[in-house]
Amino acid sequence: MGIQIQNKVVRLKKTTEVAKDMPLQAGQELEIVRDVVYVNGNMVPPVYQDLFYNWITGNPDLFDDVTKKW
Repeated sequence: MGIQIQNKVVRLKKTTEVAKDMPLQAGQELEIVRDVVYVNGNMVPPVYQDLFYNWITGNPDLFDDVTKKW
Protein backbone atom coordinates (compact mmCIF):
# COMPACT_ATOMS: atom_id res chain seq x y z
CA MET A 1 0.00 0.00 0.00
CA GLY A 2 1.17 3.54 -0.72
CA ILE A 3 1.09 6.53 1.57
CA GLN A 4 -1.56 6.25 4.24
CA ILE A 5 -3.96 9.11 4.83
CA GLN A 6 -4.23 9.45 8.58
CA ASN A 7 -7.02 12.01 8.73
CA LYS A 8 -8.75 13.94 5.96
CA VAL A 9 -12.20 15.39 5.40
CA VAL A 10 -13.33 16.32 1.91
CA ARG A 11 -16.52 17.93 0.60
CA LEU A 12 -17.91 16.98 -2.80
CA LYS A 13 -18.14 19.97 -5.16
CA LYS A 14 -20.91 18.54 -7.38
CA THR A 15 -23.33 15.63 -7.45
CA THR A 16 -21.66 12.58 -8.96
CA GLU A 17 -21.50 8.79 -8.76
CA VAL A 18 -18.82 6.74 -7.05
CA ALA A 19 -19.90 3.86 -9.29
CA LYS A 20 -23.03 2.96 -11.25
CA ASP A 21 -26.12 3.60 -9.11
CA MET A 22 -23.99 4.91 -6.20
CA PRO A 23 -24.70 8.67 -6.25
CA LEU A 24 -23.37 11.23 -3.80
CA GLN A 25 -24.84 14.71 -3.52
CA ALA A 26 -22.93 17.97 -3.85
CA GLY A 27 -21.83 19.15 -0.41
CA GLN A 28 -21.49 15.60 0.93
CA GLU A 29 -18.58 15.22 3.32
CA LEU A 30 -16.46 12.10 3.33
CA GLU A 31 -13.85 11.33 5.95
CA ILE A 32 -10.75 9.18 5.77
CA VAL A 33 -9.41 8.19 9.17
CA ARG A 34 -6.44 5.82 9.23
CA ASP A 35 -7.28 4.73 5.69
CA VAL A 36 -10.90 3.92 6.58
CA VAL A 37 -13.60 5.82 4.67
CA TYR A 38 -16.70 7.22 6.38
CA VAL A 39 -19.80 8.85 4.87
CA ASN A 40 -22.13 10.76 7.18
CA GLY A 41 -20.08 9.50 10.11
CA ASN A 42 -20.77 5.88 9.17
CA MET A 43 -18.05 3.52 8.04
CA VAL A 44 -18.41 2.49 4.41
CA PRO A 45 -18.96 -1.31 4.32
CA PRO A 46 -15.66 -3.21 4.06
CA VAL A 47 -16.48 -4.52 0.58
CA TYR A 48 -16.63 -0.90 -0.70
CA GLN A 49 -13.65 0.55 1.21
CA ASP A 50 -11.15 0.21 -1.65
CA LEU A 51 -13.66 1.57 -4.18
CA PHE A 52 -14.37 4.70 -2.12
CA TYR A 53 -10.76 5.23 -1.01
CA ASN A 54 -9.39 4.95 -4.55
CA TRP A 55 -12.19 7.13 -5.93
CA ILE A 56 -11.51 9.90 -3.39
CA THR A 57 -7.73 9.83 -3.73
CA GLY A 58 -7.90 9.45 -7.53
CA ASN A 59 -10.26 12.39 -8.11
CA PRO A 60 -8.97 15.30 -6.02
CA ASP A 61 -10.55 17.88 -8.37
CA LEU A 62 -14.03 16.71 -7.27
CA PHE A 63 -13.41 17.76 -3.66
CA ASP A 64 -12.60 20.65 -1.37
CA ASP A 65 -10.34 19.70 1.51
CA VAL A 66 -12.18 20.75 4.68
CA THR A 67 -9.96 18.97 7.18
CA LYS A 68 -9.86 20.87 10.46
CA LYS A 69 -6.45 21.67 11.90
CA TRP A 70 -6.65 21.61 15.70
